[in-house]
Amino acid sequence: MGWVAVLVVVSVAIALIAFRVLRRKGRDDGEHGSSSVDFSANLALAVYLLVLAYAAVLCRDALSVSEADVQAEAESLTEMYWSVAPVPEAAPVRSQIRRYTAQSVDLDWPLMARSEMSPIPGQTLMDMRAAVLRLRPVGEESKNLQQDTLDRISEVSHARIVRGDDASTSLESIFVISMILSGLLVIALPWTLGVRPTTSSIVADLVRLGVVVVGVCFIILISHPFSGLGAVEPDAFKAAQRQYDQIDGLFPAQP
Repeated sequence: MGWVAVLVVVSVAIALIAFRVLRRKGRDDGEHGSSSVDFSANLALAVYLLVLAYAAVLCRDALSVSEADVQAEAESLTEMYWSVAPVPEAAPVRSQIRRYTAQSVDLDWPLMARSEMSPIPGQTLMDMRAAVLRLRPVGEESKNLQQDTLDRISEVSHARIVRGDDASTSLESIFVISMILSGLLVIALPWTLGVRPTTSSIVADLVRLGVVVVGVCFIILISHPFSGLGAVEPDAFKAAQRQYDQIDGLFPAQP
C-alpha cells in the first residue's frame, strides 16, 4: 500500500507541475510535429497495455496456484486427522495436528504477506512425526493407519515448503518498471509539444494519467499472492479445524 500512495502522489505532483509550466511558457495550439508525437504516444500506450495485460495474467495465475496449494495442504491435514482418529493412543497426535493448523493460521499468515514463514509450525510438524513414530500399534489395521499418517505428514511437510515458495514469489520488477516507463511516455509525450493547456486538453491529460496510475496500482496490489487485493486467506485451514470437530464427534479422543 505504501508504494501505491507514493505512486499516486508523485503522479499528481508531476501533472500539476506540467500544467503550471505549460500554462506559463506554452504556446498556442498548432500542428508542429503533432502527428509524430501522437504516433509515439499511441505506441507507448500499446506497450503499456500489453505489459499490463501480461502482468495481470501472471498475477492471477500465481493467486490461483497459491490457493490450490493451500487447499491441498488443508486436505492432507484433514486426511491425517482421519487416519489417527481410530487409534486410541494417538490422542496427542490429534492435539498436534490441531496445534499445527492453528499456528499456520495465526503465525504463518501474517508473515507470509512479507514473504516470510514462522519456524514454530515447522517444529510442531517435526514433533508430530516423532510422536507418530513412537506409537506402538496393535494389529495390522493400526499399523496401516500409522503408515498412512506418516505418509500424510510427508505430504503436509512438502505442502508447507511449497506454501513458503508461494509466499516468497512476486511479480518480477521488470514488469512494474516497464509499465511505469511506458505509462510516463503515454502521459508526458503530448506535453513535449509545449502547447498551452486548455480545459479539454487538461481533461484528456487527467484521463491518461488516471488510466496509467490505476493500472500500475492494480498490478502492485495483486502482485503478491498473500497480500493486497484477492490475497489467499487461510479459509481452507479454518474449514479443516471445523472438520476436526466433526471427526472428534465420530471418534471421541481417549484420555
